[in-house]
Amino acid sequence: MQRILYILTLLFSSCTLTPKENIELQQKINDMEQREKTNELNFYENPRYKNKPSHFIAEDSNYVSMSDRFVDEYTLPNKLYHIQKVYHYNGSLWRKSVFSLQIKISEETYDEEGYLINRIKNEPKLKNNQIDGMDYISFFEKEGWFDRSTGQTAFREDPCPLNTGEFTQDLFEYINFWYNEDDPTMISVTIRGVKRIPQVFINKYGKTREDGSMYLERSKNKEPEGGVLRVVYIIDIQTGTYKVKWDFIFYED
Repeated sequence: MQRILYILTLLFSSCTLTPKENIELQQKINDMEQREKTNELNFYENPRYKNKPSHFIAEDSNYVSMSDRFVDEYTLPNKLYHIQKVYHYNGSLWRKSVFSLQIKISEETYDEEGYLINRIKNEPKLKNNQIDGMDYISFFEKEGWFDRSTGQTAFREDPCPLNTGEFTQDLFEYINFWYNEDDPTMISVTIRGVKRIPQVFINKYGKTREDGSMYLERSKNKEPEGGVLRVVYIIDIQTGTYKVKWDFIFYED
């Protein structure tokens, strides 16, 4: 309604403008009318979210987490996207962001009437989106941290439910890409919350660091002093080559 009143005001004011000013005013009105509008339903009226619990599996099998006017959705394992939505107080969409494990892919912001204000698209910084010759999802899967075919991850004892976004939510929670502004040629990928060290990882890297210190798998009966194992991959953006180090090492007696 405010938008309509504003346009009517502009039209009435055009009676006192010069021809040049009228052309500029008409262009302004045309630009307003041609602005892109979101097709996202109002949060309070959207049956996808209305009267739903704070955490649930949606009809399309996305895992959804909600708090007030904030919504996080995690897609199926074959896509591995995190979609974050924030709504205005009136329930219209304010901001929608889409993340891969590596970066924020895109972000759109809208005014309270649903008209697009800004759209941002980001390109992956990792050359060819690859680590050691593989796309980064396949690389970390081959390292043993998760298995999309079984739902098993290193971050819980039991497999995630197959064909739901709950698996994707696990990966976003425990696998984090970090870009170092001081050294733009490198990125770090931190894997934390490890409850089960993959045998594939142990076979590939052994049980000792370069200085000879040992790390141990978390005991099921006793929490080891020093916290949980954290693995860090240091990756060269241009070449996709990497090295591995461990933090919060558990030492043998």
